[in-house]
Amino acid sequence: MASLCETCKGLCCRYFCFQIDEPDDYEEFEDVRWYLYHEGVSVHIDEDGDWFIQIMNPCQALDENYRCSVYEDRPLICRGYSTENCEVLDDDYGYREEFTSPDQLAAYARKTLGDEEFEKEMIKHRAKAHGMKKKHMREHLLRVGLLSSGGTAKPGLSSSDKKDKKRGKKKKK
Repeated sequence: MASLCETCKGLCCRYFCFQIDEPDDYEEFEDVRWYLYHEGVSVHIDEDGDWFIQIMNPCQALDENYRCSVYEDRPLICRGYSTENCEVLDDDYGYREEFTSPDQLAAYARKTLGDEEFEKEMIKHRAKAHGMKKKHMREHLLRVGLLSSGGTAKPGLSSSDKKDKKRGKKKKK
């Protein structure tokens, strides 16, 4: 394996990756979309359906020859890597989905939540954030082209609003 180490370009030392919660509503998708507005960030869903954020940011100890300048004193996480799981051998990670732009994630969120739910939640959350009425936010989003043609989402109750309202009625009984 000496030849593998000699050809190493420090791929595993140029990024770090953490598991994140799977978004299950508009607001959570918006949080993940925000990550993707940052340079060097991607998000992926692995073969098991788990979500991860990957941040491209090289290790400070990686020298100009892609060698570890603190090898004898490297952190424990680095010591867990071996030539058996080296990225040079296999760069197919088997992602179900990979998102490198906010638009890719928004399209996935729209598909996952459904157009109507996505647009109702967009109107609701953006209206709240801007202190506007839903009707005015809907008109604005139509004008700037962020709602589907015709703007099928009308101001009113989203499914989460309906659930909250239904829960409220149950409590009053």
